[in-house]
Amino acid sequence: MQKAGFQTGGFQSNPFLSHHFNYDVGFDTFEDYQNPLMGIATKIFPRGIEVNHPKLRRIDEKINLTKRIKDVYQLFRGKPRPYVGADVITDDCIDWIDDADSNFFAWAHYMDVHHPCFPPVEYRKEFDAADVTQEEVSEWYSALIRSPDTLNSEEINDLESLYCAAIKYTDHQIERILRKLKEEGEFEDTLIIYTSDHGELFGDYGLYGKPERMYDELLQVPYIVTNGPEYLESSKDELLSLMDTMGIIFDAVGIDLPDSYEGIRPGHEQRDHIVGEHHAEGETVIGVRSEKWLFELDEMRDTKRLFEITDKGIDERSVNQGDDYVQSVAEKRLSELDIETELLEEDLEEDVEDRLEDLGYI
Repeated sequence: MQKAGFQTGGFQSNPFLSHHFNYDVGFDTFEDYQNPLMGIATKIFPRGIEVNHPKLRRIDEKINLTKRIKDVYQLFRGKPRPYVGADVITDDCIDWIDDADSNFFAWAHYMDVHHPCFPPVEYRKEFDAADVTQEEVSEWYSALIRSPDTLNSEEINDLESLYCAAIKYTDHQIERILRKLKEEGEFEDTLIIYTSDHGELFGDYGLYGKPERMYDELLQVPYIVTNGPEYLESSKDELLSLMDTMGIIFDAVGIDLPDSYEGIRPGHEQRDHIVGEHHAEGETVIGVRSEKWLFELDEMRDTKRLFEITDKGIDERSVNQGDDYVQSVAEKRLSELDIETELLEEDLEEDVEDRLEDLGYI
């Protein structure tokens, strides 16, 4: 987009999408809010304020590292979460749009619908969770992921209420950007894409959070396109991947797709499957979802699972009963990942590899 003459601005606070990993490339303005304290907190707590890296877990058992860092972080920031709030992202994005050229590309990425969910008090009140403290949110969510049986139904309901409250809060912040575009008379001429990366389980299948599985509750995300090409209407009920987003953008502004593009052009092509992946501590779960089948290739548990998708729901089947195609796609993708892992281990500089290990990637 930058090379095509668009002014580009990005606003987000996820450390995995920061300048440390070159996500600022191509942006004229890029705010990732990686101040030193924020960087320390996010490096140690990639899922929030909890210890989920094996090495840190052992240290935590000896010196209660979690509480010490929580106390320091609370002292300086007043909130135990490793990201800035949606209001900051929106304020900066709107200010940037004010000064941007007529042709601009803006990316606003919000972390508020991510543990630890703790939106402003008016939203917590609306969802009957005003009395929950920030520390309780952190502790309960950690327990929810590791041992949900230790929480009572009221605590789990409070976490789900805060999740819903955070969604509403984030929606209202996005609405501010849309209102700004309308006030400036730019709304009708602006392609707007609204989406997310994954869902969250609250007791579905007896699981919580985002476990290493490929259920539709995790894979299906909101995907809303406004002011896009009319032919996208035909894609409403078809399989789409987040990888296809670039095809929509480039089609809308008349840019040729680069040879490296791996998605499709929605409205011109159709998908017969999507692929989802989860990586943790050197193991991988790959899911391949077609219209009728969901296949999971699970290295973590050394197993394969097949589900048939019907109008009545999802039913597990014997692996031999299904379509061989989805299984072959999963096995091919796993072989590609094995190659990428070997290259990663060989080519990374030592300090970069150390940081990735600290973040729990390798």
